[in-house]
Amino acid sequence: MKEKKTIPLLNVVSLDLMLAALIVALVLFLRMGVPLLESRAAPRNTPAPTPAPIPTAQAAEPTGDPRSEWQIRFAEHFSAETEIGERSYRSENVSIEIETLQFGEGIDASVYHVADIYLGSPEFFQTYTANGRMVYFETQPVEEMAADSHAILCISGDFLTYQTSGFLMRNGEFYRQDTPLNDLCVLYADGVMETYPAGTYDAQQIIERSPRQIWSFGPALLDAEGHVLGKYNVSTAVSYPNPRSAVGYYEPGHYCFVVVDGRQEGYSHGVTVPELARIFEELGCKAAYNLDGGGSAVMVFNHERVSRQSNGGRALGDILLITEPGWEEEA
Repeated sequence: MKEKKTIPLLNVVSLDLMLAALIVALVLFLRMGVPLLESRAAPRNTPAPTPAPIPTAQAAEPTGDPRSEWQIRFAEHFSAETEIGERSYRSENVSIEIETLQFGEGIDASVYHVADIYLGSPEFFQTYTANGRMVYFETQPVEEMAADSHAILCISGDFLTYQTSGFLMRNGEFYRQDTPLNDLCVLYADGVMETYPAGTYDAQQIIERSPRQIWSFGPALLDAEGHVLGKYNVSTAVSYPNPRSAVGYYEPGHYCFVVVDGRQEGYSHGVTVPELARIFEELGCKAAYNLDGGGSAVMVFNHERVSRQSNGGRALGDILLITEPGWEEEA
């Protein structure tokens, strides 16, 4: 019978220790090594992140346009070259279109003239006083006033030279600062035009807003929403159908002049104040203001009368006008 071999105890212990170390190493590898390898790879079905772009300097907005805000806003109405027609004027600064219409029918029909006006700057809307000075009771024929003031277009004003009281300004210069009994119309330096019922305005607030023109005649023709008023601050003597002259406002830079012919049987009857207001309401104006009418009501364009003054007309104390430098050289 063969003798059985035995392994020394020390060798068995060493073998067991080596086996245990191998198992521990395998466990550590499975628990730590595999996740570490996986973390270095992008997750499945997930696109790799796009690198953030390198910041660059933002391009500046162009600032080389020499045109004014109004020239840009109303660009379609202006022209690079001055164009003068029988009833129209277009340049890079001024646009005027004149239309003659009829109000009413039959024996009560009236002819009126509407000048639609766009401006590139407030400086082209001006006023002029008879003979270029403020002298009480001074007047001047309208054609002479138009020539002296270089007016492309003009209409009668509020008879400034006959007013001995009121809150009055022309081209930024105050003539009087009394409280008038009339409604007020103010054209501010920013092109906004507003009307004020008599006795309702704050003079200091108006001054602080930089007025350019202040007229005292009236009445104001429309309410704050551009609609015909229920009643008007006007005397009975001028409430009947008459020739009329008035100014309307749409927005800064967009205005209109309206002159109604009247007192001419078979041609034009004239309108009442509410009828004049209705004309401006239909035009879509936000504000409108009645000026000196009757024999004073007149419109002149390019040195020629558009309207027909009643009773042969009369000389004026002042005018509202549209002008720009050098336009007569193009005429």
